[in-house]
Amino acid sequence: MLKSGQVFMHKLKIIVSFFLLITTLISNAQTTQTGKKKKTVKIIKAHRGTVVLNIHEKVSKLAQTRYAALPKLGAVTATLPAGSVMITTGTDTFYYKNGFYYSQNPKGFQIVLPSAGVRIHGLPIGYRRVPLGGKTYFNYYGIFYAQVGSSDNYDVIIAPEGAVVDALPDGYKIQKVDNVEYYLLGDVYYAEIDASAMENKIGYEVVTIIQAYEIF
Repeated sequence: MLKSGQVFMHKLKIIVSFFLLITTLISNAQTTQTGKKKKTVKIIKAHRGTVVLNIHEKVSKLAQTRYAALPKLGAVTATLPAGSVMITTGTDTFYYKNGFYYSQNPKGFQIVLPSAGVRIHGLPIGYRRVPLGGKTYFNYYGIFYAQVGSSDNYDVIIAPEGAVVDALPDGYKIQKVDNVEYYLLGDVYYAEIDASAMENKIGYEVVTIIQAYEIF
């Protein structure tokens, strides 16, 4: 028969053994997790998938001239302009006023490009018509619209390949692909081209850039 002191020591050994077992299991789990190699994705090749005539291999970086007096894409304001209208599509919420879309963040309200599917009533002052493939689209501040039927409603659409515009808002990036420079606005690439129909004889054409990835 075990004495009280022996019983206490026996229980203590069981507790210590259980604690060591749990510690070992946690350590093994952490080793397994940290031992996993994270996959890295790297772009190994990119090239233009759109045939473009009269392309400029080096861009002028003046695409924003027509919008020079307007706020830069990405600018943040503390408050929304008076009369802004809230537009919700899917999980995205925007505030719209006079051709500008704002998205709320911790710093305030940031000017952004809206997602496709956003619908507005009437086009902003200063829009341009963009004919392409027998259709007419509308463009303002880097955003393309398509008319809904014969109504005065217009849907934001994905930039159609081949569309040529006369300006891009400030806030774009310059990306070089196959030794040719492109404007990158949001996730859309534009090639700078000769365009006799444009006021300054330069246009900006939506192009597709095909990228190859390596995962290792």
